[in-house]
Parts: sequence; structure tokens; C-alpha cells
Amino acid sequence: MKASEVQQVYDSRYAEAYDDRFLLLPHTKINVDFELALVREQLTPESRWLDIGCGTGYFLSQFPGVARAGFDLSPAMLERAQQASPEALFFRQGDFRLPVPEWQGQWSLVSCMWAAYAYCESVKEIEQVVANMVAWTKPGGAIFIPVLDLEDLRNTAVTYYEDDDLFNGELLITSCSWTWKERDTGKTHEHLVSPHAGHFVHLLAPYFEEITVVRYPVTKPGWSPRKAVLATGCRLVADAANPARIYWPAPVAAPATGHPAAALSHQELLAEVGNRLRPGRLWQALRRRMSA
Repeated sequence: MKASEVQQVYDSRYAEAYDDRFLLLPHTKINVDFELALVREQLTPESRWLDIGCGTGYFLSQFPGVARAGFDLSPAMLERAQQASPEALFFRQGDFRLPVPEWQGQWSLVSCMWAAYAYCESVKEIEQVVANMVAWTKPGGAIFIPVLDLEDLRNTAVTYYEDDDLFNGELLITSCSWTWKERDTGKTHEHLVSPHAGHFVHLLAPYFEEITVVRYPVTKPGWSPRKAVLATGCRLVADAANPARIYWPAPVAAPATGHPAAALSHQELLAEVGNRLRPGRLWQALRRRMSA
């Protein structure tokens, strides 16, 4: 999405409702609390934390007393963030695809929470965002990137290195793209880009001593837990010949259920029933079934 489109989506009304709509729902709050615990482990009294694509600043607001700052494209989201953390170092409006020279090596933790990187227009642009994050991290510091890939979107795992002998070359599936049309707000998030967790590991490996792909708790039966990439021990100089030690735990098997609907809350079930009974939807479903 273009910068102007992102700002149109994330207007003042959207910013006002954001935390309740996304971060504080019962099943997502489990992930949020887990992420807060991971961030807490990386912070010390001397830490300086930069969260890019900080949105409403909810994560930053949970750490009063920590030297922290937020960077986002949406003025409306930043206004909410400033209200939530008035004592923060700063909240800056801007594009995280662009270098910020004065931040070079200044931050002990740099994060990009809740897949803000997906609003880049290509994997190449996301690679530039990651390069900026590395440049802004001080030696010995860490980068934390919660991942949103195809496994998270559709519970479908895709191998990062898919084929090493395709027409005498290597096929590397780096990402998927997706569009989300919101029924209740009428807003559309077009052609979002979600790299595989393995691609983030690949990009970060020359610059860090250790990288862990963290698995979240299971929040819905039948679904794989989410992931995050945590890179620690930022190097003074990149070393591609000696990449980071990588720890990638096997996915936790989610308990099976008799039917996917068993994992839905009453509110989610009612919303789905209402959607399927919308004018035209039922007739379309019957026509598909009769023509099968």
C-alpha cells in the first residue's frame, strides 16, 4: 500500500478503536501478553527501545520508566501513542523504509510489532526496513519481529527453501501477499506482503550472534501457534561467513477438535452466521452446491 493509503486507513476513528478491536480481544490478548513478556526480557534500566510502526503505542505504554520511542506513518495513531506514553523520549511521524542517520547504532532494542512491515509494497522494501532496523541497533542489542506469514493467516505451512534444482537454480519462496476487506468499517488493506519467518532469519543472520524463532502459545484449537524472530547480540561488523546460531523449535501440535467452529467464541459464531445469511450469500452457496 502507498503511504497515503495507509494514512487514510489509519485515521483518528480507526486509531481510537484499534486496541479494543485487535490487541485486547480474549484470544489475541494471549499473544500480546506473551510478546510483552518477551520484550521485558530484553529490557534493562539502561535500555533504549525503538518501536517502528508503533501504532497506538500500546506496547510502549506498558513499560513506564523505560527510555523508549515510537515511529509510525499515521499521525492519528501517533497522537494516541503520545497520550498513552507522555513521558516517552519521542513519537516521530515518518516512513520506516527510509534511513534515519541520527539513529545509527543508538537503540538496544528495535521492534516492529504486529506486522507493520506488511504495508510495504514489496519484499525488497521489507528488506530495506530490516536493514534500517539493523543499522539503528547498537552493538550487543536486539531486534524483535513478530511474524505474520501464510501459516498464521491460513494455518498452511510453506517451506522456505522449496526446491534447490529448478531449471539449474534455487527456488526461494520468500513471502505471500494478501488483501483484507473489513466489513464493519468498509476499509481495505490491499496487497499486504508477509515474508516467511525464514526470510527474516536469512536477512538478520550475518549481523547477530544468536537468532531464535519463538513459538507463541496455542490460542485456538487446531491452529499452529504464531511465531516471532528474536535476534540478539548485534555485531559491530557483519559476518556472513559466520552467521548467527539459529534456534528454531518444532511447532507445538495444536489439539484437534471435532469441527473448526468449536474454536470460535459466541461472538465470532454469531458474526459468521450473520455474514453467511447476508442477502445473496445463501443463494450463491446453494448455486455452487447444485452445480458441483
